[in-house]
Amino acid sequence: MENVKRNNAYYAREARRRLLKRRRQIQIRRNFALLSLFVVLTLIVAVFFVSTSSQAGSIDTARSCKYFKSIMIEKGDTLWSIANENIDTEHYSNTSEYIKEVKAINSLATDKIAAGNYIIVPYYSEKIYAN
Repeated sequence: MENVKRNNAYYAREARRRLLKRRRQIQIRRNFALLSLFVVLTLIVAVFFVSTSSQAGSIDTARSCKYFKSIMIEKGDTLWSIANENIDTEHYSNTSEYIKEVKAINSLATDKIAAGNYIIVPYYSEKIYAN
């Protein structure tokens, strides 16, 4: 009879040990699944924010636009002095190139200009446009 009690106790302990082992395996799988889900969601959120921030930067862009203005020639002004006041070095490689365009716009054959007259000169301005 004592043998039977021992056997019953042994089997009860083994059953309990197997049950605990099975519960641990289930808990480990559950924890791994939760960790995997957390990593995937973190990656999705990171990609979302990176794509949103890159789109926000491209919504407004600055574009340099060419405009024209009329200038009254004062006494002592030359095409070179006017060019030096109005040239945009980003768009013209040198002053001579700018003067050539001013002469073409105003149909000037020479560099001679007279006080009191008006000439048209180009200039650039940056405006922000929404895409």
